[in-house]
Amino acid sequence: MNRPLRRNKDQNRLPESTGSTVVIGGDSVSSPSLWRSVIVLSLSVALVYLALLFPSHPGKFGWSNWAQFPLELPVLILLLLAANQKIGRWLSLLLTLAIGLLLLLRLADLGSYLAFNRRFSPLLEIHLVADGWNLASTAVGRFEAGIIVAVVFILLLALGFLLYRCLCTISQVKGKTRTVSLGFVGVALLIGGTALAYEHRTHRDGPVEANVIPEIALRITSLQRSIADQRTFTGELGLDNVMNVATPTFGALAGRDVILVFVESYGRGYLDAERFSATAHSRLAKSESTLSESGLSVKSSWLTSPVRGGRSWLAQATLQSGLEIDNQARFDRLVTSDRLSLSGLFAQAGWYTTGIMPAIQLAWPEGVWYGYEGLYTNSELGFSGERFGYVTMPDQYTLSHFENHIRQPSAKPMMATLALLSTHAPWTPLPQKIDWELVGDGSIYDGSHRFGDPISWEYREQVQDMYEKSFDYTLDILAEYAARYADDALMIVVGDHQPPPIINGWGNSADVPIHIISKDKFLLERLPANEWVNGMLPDADSPSQRMSSLRQTLSTLFEH
Repeated sequence: MNRPLRRNKDQNRLPESTGSTVVIGGDSVSSPSLWRSVIVLSLSVALVYLALLFPSHPGKFGWSNWAQFPLELPVLILLLLAANQKIGRWLSLLLTLAIGLLLLLRLADLGSYLAFNRRFSPLLEIHLVADGWNLASTAVGRFEAGIIVAVVFILLLALGFLLYRCLCTISQVKGKTRTVSLGFVGVALLIGGTALAYEHRTHRDGPVEANVIPEIALRITSLQRSIADQRTFTGELGLDNVMNVATPTFGALAGRDVILVFVESYGRGYLDAERFSATAHSRLAKSESTLSESGLSVKSSWLTSPVRGGRSWLAQATLQSGLEIDNQARFDRLVTSDRLSLSGLFAQAGWYTTGIMPAIQLAWPEGVWYGYEGLYTNSELGFSGERFGYVTMPDQYTLSHFENHIRQPSAKPMMATLALLSTHAPWTPLPQKIDWELVGDGSIYDGSHRFGDPISWEYREQVQDMYEKSFDYTLDILAEYAARYADDALMIVVGDHQPPPIINGWGNSADVPIHIISKDKFLLERLPANEWVNGMLPDADSPSQRMSSLRQTLSTLFEH
């Protein structure tokens, strides 16, 4: 006969607590696992917090920014906690994509502010990605630049995956922890919302912010403005304050060459900044002396460039078109129009027009709009030396080749536009001035006649020193060229834009110097005395003219 099994009396007892387990929401979880979950949850919330507060402006990386409380944080956590497990995963993916896109736009803003002191516009400036690659690959090498891009791409992917895992971690909180978290989030949302409402009512800044929705709205508004700007610009293209009045003949310049020279990154900051002003003024005084000794006179003034820190082609197009070309969309529309450039006006009046563009290394269909009868890009300039990093050839070579192989052989008066490069970032290596007779085909630049090793932009003072030296070289070369070769030509030297802010901070001015040089003083006397002064140094108090106004100025003041 089977005897009934006896139940062990100890089976009705709960295991004695050893400090190794706890009960949460009916589930038994070991203490180490609990603390590990709490730590992971806290880190997840912290990462989302940092992502929401990541600034889009270099000036907002201080502690005051990171000490803010983004009200979007409890809202996102509340949404994740309220969703079931399946919906939570999809919501986490959606939020990862949204926050990731926001972070990419903010990173683009950072780069745009550092280079151009303005917010990035995807519709107008996506092409800058290719331009940035071109500068980086020639400055540090294609392989090195490729490694940097690959590392950044991998880091961004890793950050996106980490953000997704963190959001999933928040959405998968269970049991009592979920209930407690909902309570904390609700209290945080209530207190934060009340504090934010008080800040708005009293117009005071406080520790609570809710900037994501306003930021998105601002970006959408900016996009709408860009589209509206295109409609406005289309109307501006049809209003020509030169051709709608009279076809210019430039009669006062008959028989003379006109040489328009753009100097890269030549802005007011170079002349006014405390760090550069003494050297800059000394260089301009020496250049003026060189011109005077050769019988040349010069007058100077200020122009307001449409851009800062880069995008030289927009400044050049502004001067040539007589319109404000401050973004790529305007430029793209301009070069498909039938509006005559300044060069085109001279061609129509009988000058042979040329463009000397040593920076252009690929096909340049946009160049057709400028109306150059002869276009000389990098490959047509015959430089046989070793290039200077991003700078394809030194300015002395560009000017020498122009004079000997383009200007002198021309049987007609020439209107030439040159875009010099030696003052372009990264300002290393720099060329040394040599005797003009030795320049030849440039083979003398065989790795010699240069100085300066690559410099990381971490070392700002070294970069500034090389920037300063680049201008000492180029302005000296320009004065010597004018003294040796200008003869009876009218020579116009103009800056394109302020340098990047690493050189002179976040200055508010977009002004650039302009110098007009001639042997004929009577030509220079046509320039308005309230805007132009004698010499190479513009008057600090002289009013600045818009760069777009120069097309009309030249077309009217030199008419008879």
